[in-house]
Amino acid sequence: MKLLLAAPCNLALQDPVVGHSLIGVFHEIKIQVPHDAPEIPGDAMLPKEWAIFSKFGLEPSEEDKDYTLKTDIFWPDGKVLASHILDAMPPTKNGMAFIAKSQAFPMGQQGVVRIRESLTSEGKVVFGPIEMEVKVSVERSLPSIKENK
Repeated sequence: MKLLLAAPCNLALQDPVVGHSLIGVFHEIKIQVPHDAPEIPGDAMLPKEWAIFSKFGLEPSEEDKDYTLKTDIFWPDGKVLASHILDAMPPTKNGMAFIAKSQAFPMGQQGVVRIRESLTSEGKVVFGPIEMEVKVSVERSLPSIKENK
């Protein structure tokens, strides 16, 4: 088994004919807020859909088995933000892919959001952990709405 791709992105599309499309792959997010905005709580989330796409290539002996991908997302302070557990569709000679979707993006803590994934089969880790990072920064640079009037 080998990891072909693992990436956080704005959107991951799955097409049974063409394959997968990743839109807006990222490694850093900059969020702009008005310079006079109130303090942002440490657990603040920005309502923004995003996804983590992972694709694995399989050896013939690894096909037709049950696989589960566990994805953990951590705040910059190390606390768990979210966890996803996804079961694979029956893998084939083309391998298998997972799309872990989230409806909000963490913005309450500046720093590195860590993503860790492990692939299991029959209760045992067969690949991983895989680690990814997304740097998050909040910039206070936008004028407030009052200043625009």
